Amino acid sequence: MSKVPEEGGCPKDNFHLKPPTGTKRRTWGLVVTGVVGGSLLAVYAVTTPFITPALRRVCLPFVPATSTQIENVLKMLHSRSGSVVDIGSGDGRIVIAAAKEGFQAVGFELNPWLVWYSRYRAWREGVHHNTSFFMLDLWKVSFSQYTNVVIFGVPQMMLPLEKKLQTELQDNTRVIACRFPFPHWIPNHSTGEGVDTVWIYDSQTFKKANRECLKPTKGHAVGH
Repeated sequence: MSKVPEEGGCPKDNFHLKPPTGTKRRTWGLVVTGVVGGSLLAVYAVTTPFITPALRRVCLPFVPATSTQIENVLKMLHSRSGSVVDIGSGDGRIVIAAAKEGFQAVGFELNPWLVWYSRYRAWREGVHHNTSFFMLDLWKVSFSQYTNVVIFGVPQMMLPLEKKLQTELQDNTRVIACRFPFPHWIPNHSTGEGVDTVWIYDSQTFKKANRECLKPTKGHAVGH
């Protein structure tokens, strides 16, 4: 005869109790939510510095240069010598492209994530020996030692940058402005169309024009 369980007892098969289905679903829901939330936070932390401007005197958002813009810049560096500096170098693509053409190239960028990413890209492309990237505010740097200056600017920064470069650059320097021209300088040449337009300014030209403007006007003799 089979034994009858004592009152209050449970059959053997009921000793291993399973959690309610609702509890199991809630647990998995919390795990999935945690994983998704953590992933989104990581993506936000990595990508935010690339799509939002760093704090600086003039807002200079990171907008990657197009392949056409890079080609136009390199075209204007053809037959030039000396060093190249990219003001607001972003992810370093102009600096790296110039280094591949044999220039000693330097980039200044205030966003630390972009600086480190640029250094990694230069190492990956095999030109880290010819490139340098600095996390510095462009308004606190002198560009007097460079013979080729590249700038991807925004309209509100071009006038103060024009005044800064006017006083700092040597007479043999070439300035290459991308996307927006300088307000007062007359370009020696330009190439490209639309957003890919590049304007070239040789310092001998704009320094000479500035000296002409500063010359005192000769007064006419007044007869008695």
